[in-house]
Amino acid sequence: MTDIFATERDGITDAAWLELVARASADGSRFFTENQLYLEYARGRVQVTRYIARRGKLGLLAILFGLGIWVYALHADWGTTLVCGIAVTLSGVGMVGTGVVTRRDPAPRELVHGWLAKWLAHAPLPQLLREPSLADRGAEFVPTDARHVIIVEREELVDLLLTNRAHELLSAVIVAESGYPRALRDEAARLLGADSTRSVIALHDATQNGVGLASRLAASSVFALKSRPIQDIGLFPADVQQLAELVSAIPPAYTTQVPLDSLTLPTLLTGLHGVTSGALSLAVALSLAEEAPELSSETAPTAPNPAAT
Repeated sequence: MTDIFATERDGITDAAWLELVARASADGSRFFTENQLYLEYARGRVQVTRYIARRGKLGLLAILFGLGIWVYALHADWGTTLVCGIAVTLSGVGMVGTGVVTRRDPAPRELVHGWLAKWLAHAPLPQLLREPSLADRGAEFVPTDARHVIIVEREELVDLLLTNRAHELLSAVIVAESGYPRALRDEAARLLGADSTRSVIALHDATQNGVGLASRLAASSVFALKSRPIQDIGLFPADVQQLAELVSAIPPAYTTQVPLDSLTLPTLLTGLHGVTSGALSLAVALSLAEEAPELSSETAPTAPNPAAT
C-alpha cells in the first residue's frame, strides 16, 4: 500500500500515525475510541500563547500619557502636576505588568480527526469504536456473578467497556443511561429488583451533562432507582488536574470538557476496580493505586486481548 500521509501536506507520516494507533490500542490488543486516540496525541502538546490583553494596551497609553505630564511639569509646574504624572506612569507600568496574558490550549483535535478520516478512507482500524453497535446483543456480556450495576452516561462508553471485557473483570452489569443495550437494561432491572444491597455506580464525563447523571438517574423512567443510593464516582472537572494522564494534555481552562474515555483503558479499569473495592471515586481510587503500586498491581484487573465481537 502506498503512503497515505505526507509530512509536508499532512504534518504526519504513516509510520508516526501507526505508532499513535498502536499506543491507543496497546499494539492491537484492545478496542479504543477516537477520544483515546486524541489524548495519546495531545499528551505533552499543550500550546502556550502569550499576548498583551486590553489592560496591557491601556497601560502603555497610561505610561505615555504620564510621561507627557512629566515633561510638561518639568517645564511649567514642579508641584502637583509632577506628582500626578508620576502616579499615572506608575499605574500604567502596573497595568502592563498584569496585562501580559499566558493562554494554554490543548493540541488541536481537528488534526487527529482529519488524520483519522483520511486513514479510514483507505484502510480500516478494526479496534476503533466509532458508534454504538451492541443494541441487539447483551446476554453474552452478563458476568457469572454480577455484584455491581454500572450505569454510564454515553452508549459509546458501554461498547468500550464491554468489548474490552470489563464486565467480567469487574463482575458488573454495564449499561447506558438510555437503557442501551436492552438485554443488559433488563438484566440490571432484574438484579436490582432481586437484591436491594447491590451497588449502583454512576460513571460519566467531566462535563456539565455528565455531572448531572446521578440526579437524572434518581428520576429515571428507565431504571427504578428513586429510593436506592447511587454512587457517583466521576469523572469530575475537579479530578482532571489530579490525574497524571490528563494533566499534561488538558489545561485548567478546559477541565469541564473532558470525556471519560480520555483515560486509557488500564487507568479506567484500575479506577473502577478501586471503586468496587471501596474507593469513593475514580480519582481517589487512582490516587490510592499510585500510593501503593505494588498492591494495585496484585489486585487490580488487567484487560486481556479482547475476544472477537
